[in-house]
Parts: sequence; C-alpha cells; structure tokens
Amino acid sequence: MAEIKSTIDLIMERTKSLAASPEERESYQRQEREKRLRGLVQRLLDDNLTLDGVRDELAKEKKNGSAEEVTGVLKNALAGHVDAEADNKKLFRLVNALVGTSPERLRETLAVCREEAASRKAVLAERQKKVLESKGITGPAVLPNAEADPEWKARREETQAACAKRFLAVIAG
Repeated sequence: MAEIKSTIDLIMERTKSLAASPEERESYQRQEREKRLRGLVQRLLDDNLTLDGVRDELAKEKKNGSAEEVTGVLKNALAGHVDAEADNKKLFRLVNALVGTSPERLRETLAVCREEAASRKAVLAERQKKVLESKGITGPAVLPNAEADPEWKARREETQAACAKRFLAVIAG
C-alpha cells in the first residue's frame, strides 16, 4: 500500500533543493533590521526603553549592518511619528538626542505643517458651508464639521505624509 504523506513532507520534498539567493537573504535581513529599528523607536516613545538602551541597540545594529542604513532607517522611523495635530515635544527631544537635529528647526517645520493642515481644513469647511447653503441651510449657527467629512480623512492622511516627508528632510539635512 502507498504511504500517506503529510503536507509538510510533500512540501519538504519539493523544496529541498531550493535555497535563497544572496540578494534575497540580504533583502530579508534588511527588512528584519528595519522592523527591529522601528520597534526600538516605538518602544522608546512608549517609555518601554531608555535612551541609553536605544543607543546600545543602535550600536549593535551598526556592527551587524551598514551604519548609514541604520541611521537612515532610524531617521525615517522618527519622522514617521510626527503628528501635526499632537504635542511632539517628546519626539523632538528624542530626535535631538539621537540624531542631533535642533528642536527649533523641528518646531518651525511643525508650524508649517500645522498651517497647511489648517488651510486645507478651512477650504473643506467652506465647501461644506456652500453645500449647506445650496440646500437652504444658512445662518450664524451653521458650523460645518470638516472632520466628519470622509474627504477630510483622506486629506488628513495626505497632510500627515507630507509632514513626515518634511520632517525627514529636516532630520536628514
């Protein structure tokens, strides 16, 4: 009688001669390094890790991989946490401590991001007000709610991405 093989046995038979190429291994290692670094930044922001602990981990990562790559991923991870609508003082302190970027430059960039977000929100609110007026709803008590508009969510994400990009330019510069 024929032997019944498990799915694992079948897979192992078919893939025993397969191996990852050096490029694939390097890509996998790079992705894993990025995940670890992003995790470090998140743990630091969540107060689950000290600044000295992050510095030690960064030193280990730099020994295992390219120092430039580690620094680039770190800057990217830090820039990704900026929020134009939130208090970013802690993030600014961490960027200053880890990368050396002046908090004043970061505040200036945040101010530009906030102005852009406010102007986009005002344009959307004005458009909502005109829609309400066309429906016959007018008066001083009519206040459009831009945040309830589904379009605002998309614009907010765009604004957030643009702000993160600006911060990355400031941090990297």
